[in-house]
Amino acid sequence: MRATTRKTLRDLRRQRAQVIAVGITVMLGVALFIASAGAFRNLSDSYRFTYDRLHFADVSATGGNPESIAAAARDAGAAAVTTRTQTDPPLMIDGTKLVGRVVGLPAGHQPAVDAVDVSAGQYLSADDPDGVLVERHAADTFGLTVGDSVQVFTGHGWHRVTIRGIARSAEYIWPARSRQDVLGDPHAFAVLFADEQAVRQWTGGGPNQVLAELDPTHADVAATSASLRRAGATDVVAQVYQASNATLREDLNGFSELSIAFPLLFLTAAAVAAYVLLARRVLAERSIIGTLMAAGARRGRLVRHYLQQGLLVGLFGGLAGAAVGVVATGAITRAYTGALGIPDTVTAWHPGLVLIGLAFGAAVGLSGAAAPALTAARTVPAEAMRNQTGARPPGAWSRLVARMRWLPVSARMALRDVFRGPRRTLATMLGAVLALVLVLASIGMLTSVSTALDKQYGQIERQDATVVTATGTADSGLHEVRGIAAVERSRTGQVVGAFGNKTYATQLQAFPVGTAMHRFRSTSGQWLPLPDDGVLAGAAVADKLGIAVGDQLTLSAPGGHTVSARLMGLLDEPVGTSLYSADRLAAQVLPASTVNTYLVRFDDGVDRDTMRQNVSRLPGVVAYADAHAVTAAINQYLGLFWAFIAIMVLLGAILAGAVIYVTMAVNVVERTNELATLRAAGVPLRRTAGTLATENLAATGLGLPFGLVAGVVAAHAFLDTFSSDLFRFDLVLSWWALPAAALGVLIAAALSQWPAVRAVRRLDIARVVRERAQ
Repeated sequence: MRATTRKTLRDLRRQRAQVIAVGITVMLGVALFIASAGAFRNLSDSYRFTYDRLHFADVSATGGNPESIAAAARDAGAAAVTTRTQTDPPLMIDGTKLVGRVVGLPAGHQPAVDAVDVSAGQYLSADDPDGVLVERHAADTFGLTVGDSVQVFTGHGWHRVTIRGIARSAEYIWPARSRQDVLGDPHAFAVLFADEQAVRQWTGGGPNQVLAELDPTHADVAATSASLRRAGATDVVAQVYQASNATLREDLNGFSELSIAFPLLFLTAAAVAAYVLLARRVLAERSIIGTLMAAGARRGRLVRHYLQQGLLVGLFGGLAGAAVGVVATGAITRAYTGALGIPDTVTAWHPGLVLIGLAFGAAVGLSGAAAPALTAARTVPAEAMRNQTGARPPGAWSRLVARMRWLPVSARMALRDVFRGPRRTLATMLGAVLALVLVLASIGMLTSVSTALDKQYGQIERQDATVVTATGTADSGLHEVRGIAAVERSRTGQVVGAFGNKTYATQLQAFPVGTAMHRFRSTSGQWLPLPDDGVLAGAAVADKLGIAVGDQLTLSAPGGHTVSARLMGLLDEPVGTSLYSADRLAAQVLPASTVNTYLVRFDDGVDRDTMRQNVSRLPGVVAYADAHAVTAAINQYLGLFWAFIAIMVLLGAILAGAVIYVTMAVNVVERTNELATLRAAGVPLRRTAGTLATENLAATGLGLPFGLVAGVVAAHAFLDTFSSDLFRFDLVLSWWALPAAALGVLIAAALSQWPAVRAVRRLDIARVVRERAQ
């Protein structure tokens, strides 16, 4: 072993506590990167494997003549085409009434496109026309098993069907009714798969949907979509925009962004800590460096020696992080796919990510060591051997602090030293800044999502429940139910908005003019009235269609009519992107329905379970949805998200503590002579340690304003990664967020003083004084 290598290992052992702190920071950064990036790849592969195995449609079309549209898909080069019937009738499951979905499948064999995976029971059979498959999420929500029965509301009343099997579908990995209804009460939506011929009998019509799977070798989704529209399709949806897939992709895209941003914070902090550690080592060894250079040691060898120290620290943390990251990758993937019920879980070994993680660790160590190594190479031997350093006269800050006679001497010393070692102070400040970025980005997402949900389901949507009744049923029964304060008729249907050559599929919701059940908040923050003529639209419509307020928007609905309406305003709504109009306009667009929809509001203090039972018993009521159950379901869905935020806040405190601990430890070593002199002069340990603590807390405090600003900017950037026409999140930080984040970093800094106090206590005063006298 070479002498320089032995010296490197000896030096690292001498500062093993600081080396471990830097290594842990590198480990966290590398582990976060490998785990999050690996899980992202595994999840993407899991989705793709399921989509390919079940032949998930690349393009789906509704409206028009299904046979003509199917022929157009084949002419456009589709590898497989399926026509089917899909309807959203009321369902009754174990006494719960809801608006569900029934999808027609061929009996006896799987469809060529959008097949299902039967995980329990048997597939559909022509010999059992009343046998159905229930989608996995609904089966879990309602506790359904093979042999149970549910009821479907048809044109002839309630029809009982029997569950033949439990199915998983690529269309409903995330159980979304539509792009505008991706978050909802799980007890208010269920999907059944039934014999196609039976579904046609229940609806009294024919197929209304065409699904096409393209040849992956020469797939052209845009060209195929254009062909289907020319063939008469009213709404054409590419796979990337399908409700379930789009929701999952939105989540994955945000996950992908965070898999780079958060690890980068830790690796940057590790580079800073490594720099502080090795800069101190070079300063402490100036006389040794000078002696070696005077004896003929080459500058390049000195540079390589100190780079080697940084490289070993980085590789030490990188190897540990790679081991943790590889294990965490599989755990995260399985937890995610298990929570969502993804049929296939793909966990692969990603050696490329491990190599990148190790390269990150090595790069962090080398970047932290680069400046100290170059400093060592520029050392002048004669000055270094005499241990001469250029004396600098006191600066303006030192003179100002010296005049603060009202402060104790120890406090003046601490304040003077803040700018006496500017690099050390900047390192401490940067540690505080990085910690605040991590903490505020996490807290910002937490408070912003909570505020967005409160805005959507507390301020905008004002109803307590939605009730669906059969056509011909009067709403007088609802008014007579004790506990109901108000009832309003509503109408909802799928439409396609067109402007120029662009289209956007969404839902149209209609209310009475002057509605009390829904409020309309403009993008400027003002509350708008519902116009008697024209429509209001979610803000994303303007981006999707390139439309502005005052333009004419063409609306069409499958099975309905096409009308033109003026866009009267753009709305700020956090969840979904819908169109809103008065009932008169909606009646011109939407087709006739076999059910009526009512929004109801309760009196204060009523029992919601009792209201569900009383309303569901009314004659003609075919579905009931509790609006408050939506928020409970959303909080359940976001459970993993809240856990992620809590972990990030904890890691932010660790990051701040690690960087500040290293700078504190180096500070003690740098000032060994000064601290020993104070102790020899009889200065109490408490006051000596207090001087160090004051200096480091002051340096941390200087970094707080920069960290708070950077944290707010980072929180805004992270939220943007989750914003689309599915969700719209504006950064909202509660009044306590900034003070709490700053206080947390200061507490972490204060706790990191404890090792420094121990170091001061263990100072060998006699040895230091002896060495100083020599």
